[in-house]
Amino acid sequence: MDLDFISDKYFFNPTISTLIESNSKQIIIDLIKNKQLEEIEDEVSFENKKIDLFIWNAVYIREILTKGTYAQNLHLLYNKFYRKISKASTIKELQIFEVEIASAYLDLLIYDAEVTDSFIVNKMLQYLHINIEAHTTVEALAKSLNISKGYASDCFKKHMGVTIMQYAKKIKVERAKTLLLNSTSSILEIASLLGFYDQSHFTKAFKELVGVTPTEFRNSHYL
Repeated sequence: MDLDFISDKYFFNPTISTLIESNSKQIIIDLIKNKQLEEIEDEVSFENKKIDLFIWNAVYIREILTKGTYAQNLHLLYNKFYRKISKASTIKELQIFEVEIASAYLDLLIYDAEVTDSFIVNKMLQYLHINIEAHTTVEALAKSLNISKGYASDCFKKHMGVTIMQYAKKIKVERAKTLLLNSTSSILEIASLLGFYDQSHFTKAFKELVGVTPTEFRNSHYL
C-alpha cells in the first residue's frame, strides 16, 4: 500500500451519507464529476485513486445492506467491481468505473422503492437489477428462482403492469442515460456494458423509450 495515501475527503463528509439515504442520484453523480476534475488538477496518483474506489465499493455495499433487500446476491456485484478496479491501468479508467459503481448501487437503492408485497416479484426485481449488465431472458430469470417461465411472466405483469422484458429494457436505458451524461464511454461501450446485442439494438431500445437516439441525447445535453 502507498505510504503516502491520502483518503478521499468525501468519505468524511456527512452530506454524502444524507444524499445516499435520500436517493439523490444525480446530485451524487455531479459531486463525483466535480471531484474528478479536482483530482486531475491535484494530480492524484493512480494508486490513491484505486484505493479510494475499493473503499467506495464497500461504502455503497454497507448502505444497501442497511436496508437488507439485496443481501443475498450483492456479493456478485461487489466482486464484479472489485475485479474491474483491480484490472484498471489508468486514472481515466478508474474515473469511468467510479460513475458506473455509483450508478449501479444508487439504482439498487432507488428502485428498492418499487418492491411490492409479492415475495416472488421482489426476487425478480432483485434479479433484474443485479444482472442489469447481462443479456436478460425470462428463461434465465425463472430458472434462477426455480419457477416456471409462465408463472414468472404472469406474476410480474400482474404486480408491475409491464412485462419482465419491458421492465428490464427500462432500467437498462435509465442506466444508459446516466452513463451517457456522466462518462466518456462510447455508445458501443455503453451498449456492450448493459448487455445489448449490439449498438443498433441499444439505439433502437433507447429511442423507443426516450424519443431520441443515444447520440442525440448526449449531444443535446452538451449544448
